[in-house]
Amino acid sequence: MRRIPPIVIAVAFVMLIGLMPARWVAPWSSDLSAVLWVPLSPLAHAGTSVRLWLRPGGRAVAVADAGLVEERDRYRGLWHAEQIKVQELEKRLRAYEVAAKGSRDGGARFAAASVLTRTPSGGGFALRLNCGARQGISAGDVVLAGGDSIAGRIAPDVGNVTSTVVSVADRASGRVDAYVTPAAQEGAKRAEFIAVQIAPDGRGQLRADIDLGSAVTRGDMVRVRDPSWPQGAQGMRIGVVREVRRKDAQPLRGEAIIDPVVDFASLGEVVVRLSNGGAP
Repeated sequence: MRRIPPIVIAVAFVMLIGLMPARWVAPWSSDLSAVLWVPLSPLAHAGTSVRLWLRPGGRAVAVADAGLVEERDRYRGLWHAEQIKVQELEKRLRAYEVAAKGSRDGGARFAAASVLTRTPSGGGFALRLNCGARQGISAGDVVLAGGDSIAGRIAPDVGNVTSTVVSVADRASGRVDAYVTPAAQEGAKRAEFIAVQIAPDGRGQLRADIDLGSAVTRGDMVRVRDPSWPQGAQGMRIGVVREVRRKDAQPLRGEAIIDPVVDFASLGEVVVRLSNGGAP
């Protein structure tokens, strides 16, 4: 009888094991592989030793590379942080330039401030700034965003290095005398002025009583014309007409719904127009 070669038997055994379900093989295959690896361990160890002998600096190079990568990442983070600072300074400089250009008083002084916290207040928002009396800020100063857009005014509680901005939509702001400029005449030399008195409605908007026959329409700009406000705030933007509707209680009268021109919820940087001549 012809003898079957051992290699054939081994191949057949391996194929048989490969065809068996995994749940049958799993309980004893790991132990078998551990037993078979025992005679191979000295060879593997010898091969590793030879590799380290041939390349003795491999570990040191890897450590040095890791240090370089870490240093590169650290300096890259610092570079991006500086880029953010540059962008903030450029934004602040543009706000200064626009506010100074729109000022009617050549000697006007301004202070740039960052928003620290934002809290709901009186139907609007109150912002805590990182500037106060030490920077020349005083109660009633007008707070601007985007040049000639009024965000609110400084509240009475002014600290040495902090202050609070009350939104124009806050009930604490009270009534403000203003005028409406039709959107089509915004850039005209002799634009039509429609006098109104605006007041916060406690829901983040402003309201004004108007004649139904007036030319006030959606998109018209509302600007300050109130003698109780600082001179530098006169003519600055405070709101935009959202819609005009008929009053239910007074059918012959209308009401303009006005959105504040500045979105308080998205403010991060503002410019305070100083009224006491303090240095920014």
